This record gives sequence, structure tokens and C-alpha cells, in this order.
Amino acid sequence: MDDDTPRRALLDLDVDAGTTTIIRLGGDLDPATAPLLEQAVQQAVDTAGVDRVVLDLGGLAFIDSSGLRVFVTARQALSERGATLLLRNPSANTKRLLDITGLGEIISVD
Repeated sequence: MDDDTPRRALLDLDVDAGTTTIIRLGGDLDPATAPLLEQAVQQAVDTAGVDRVVLDLGGLAFIDSSGLRVFVTARQALSERGATLLLRNPSANTKRLLDITGLGEIISVD
């Protein structure tokens, strides 16, 4: 394998569905993988009875602006139907990114 081989997109999602849906993330949240999280969140938004979505970021190794965009759109979609979004277990780097961008002020972080 040479150095020009593209990196394979890696994001593991583990979803525990319920009135509080927990989505555990592992790997990288970037332009290649953000659509996977968008799809999982949209499924929760579209499910009757879901009043809260928790994104457990404990296994997240990397996040960029495309990942932050998913958080923003998820919060908006959930808010429109009276549900909430919680970000759980962010790394120090992710927490700092949330603070710098101001997202930590509008999205609950635990």
C-alpha cells in the first residue's frame, strides 16, 4: 500500500433506541462519515416517542466542522419536535472546540 492510498472512512455507531435514544460514536466524524450520523439522528427524530437523543462522544477520535454541523442540525430538528439533544463524554479537545465555537452554550454537554 503506497502513501497515496485514500484513508477509509471510519465511524462506528452503536444505537440504543428508546424514548431516550443513545448513539455512541467511535472513530472519526468528518465529511466522509458525517452522513452516517445524520442518518442515525434523523431516524431518531422521525421515531414517535423519542424525547431525547444522547450522542456519546467518548469513542470519538476526531471531529471537524462537518461533525459540528451535524450537531447543530440535530439540535434544530429535535427542538422543532419538542425533543432535546445532549452531548455526553466529549474529549478535552472536543469540549474545547464546542466552547470556541459557542456550541457548548446552545447544546447541552455532559
